[in-house]
Amino acid sequence: MEEMHESYGAVYQVIREASGSGYVTSGLRGRMYQAVDTLKTFKAPADHIRLAERISVTLHALEWATLRRDDSRLAADWQALCALEEQWLTAPVPRA
Repeated sequence: MEEMHESYGAVYQVIREASGSGYVTSGLRGRMYQAVDTLKTFKAPADHIRLAERISVTLHALEWATLRRDDSRLAADWQALCALEEQWLTAPVPRA
């Protein structure tokens, strides 16, 4: 159960690091994938897994928009990540 709780923190940490640096690195994506896998392994609530997966997809979209230098897409994706962060912060972490 502790690993699952750590995964909740890892998702938030990835979001904060991406927001703080203004870009998404492969290391951040890898940590996000690992957090999603751990949530699945420890059977986190399905809506939490879906939300973590949406965050992961948004990180990928941000990276893609950066590579394509698509400023309008980039702005929309950052806004989407902020909204997903709000949802993640309000998702109650399951108790043992």
